[in-house]
Amino acid sequence: MSSTPASDTEVHNLHLRDRLGEIMALAHVNTFHPNAFEWPEARTPENLAFLSTMAYGTLGHERGANAYIVKELAQLAEMERHVSATMALILSELPRHPGLGELSEGHELHHAVSCFAAEELQHSNTFFRYVREISGIEPQLTDNHFAERLALFQGDDHPWIKLIALCLSAYVGESVMTVFERRANQLDPERRYFLTQLLHLHGLDEARHIKVDHFVMKELYAQLNDEQRQRMRQILAGIDDYNRILATEFTALIGDLAGVDISQVPAHHVQMTITQRFRERLFDNHGNPRTADELLDAELQQLLNGFSGEGHVHAKPYVALAPPGVDN
Repeated sequence: MSSTPASDTEVHNLHLRDRLGEIMALAHVNTFHPNAFEWPEARTPENLAFLSTMAYGTLGHERGANAYIVKELAQLAEMERHVSATMALILSELPRHPGLGELSEGHELHHAVSCFAAEELQHSNTFFRYVREISGIEPQLTDNHFAERLALFQGDDHPWIKLIALCLSAYVGESVMTVFERRANQLDPERRYFLTQLLHLHGLDEARHIKVDHFVMKELYAQLNDEQRQRMRQILAGIDDYNRILATEFTALIGDLAGVDISQVPAHHVQMTITQRFRERLFDNHGNPRTADELLDAELQQLLNGFSGEGHVHAKPYVALAPPGVDN
């Protein structure tokens, strides 16, 4: 019996689907639900004191540390809610774009993005509850610019353009959160404190999200032409602009509610440095996205190591980025 051999593209797409399937294989096991937490424990004196150690490296700064953690996690919760909604939008538009190949027709991509979206919404739920528990305040903006942020994705762009832009916009924050999870584990290796437990369980989902991001930035990005890549960068720039607006407005909000200048918190300085470097180096000299570990140089590795005890982000070991002037 004769059969038509699969084309190279078909074989490649099946391989990609297998990789996505592997990433999501244990999503039902390595995850969490906010009902599993003993929420009153979050505000015990010892757990609130640990926030000072995380943010300042020493005890005695509980008020400033509390405000800093509230600002960062409330802001993150707002962004995660947007990621979830936008992923649902992208999934709903896939049928409008025929010719995407088996990667979109099989269940693997739909499943991976659906799980990603559902988990991001649950993260938002969890972080909003946590900051309420530890602060007793309601850290939400009256105008969160949600409609404007969603509008960036409501054009008739190729779904891969939207998905790549969204994942890259989230990737920098996810990578910085990974660094903070490592810091918590270094300071609290037995995970006795609520924040360490929270970041660890959040990281179970986030590890998969990072793998999906890497898949999207390497495999799907390679399928875009030059015009599509330029359009993706435009959407990404728009998201980054709104994220900066949110950061400024959350800083002002928490400053008003808690009476704390977040910019004076030591962990904030490290966070801003890492975030800025990650964002500046996200694309190589040829315009291709690179992972957080691919963009590290020796100076940044040293900063990460001093802050979190690890000189890498997602993968180790990795050769540091070459000095300026050397093509990467």
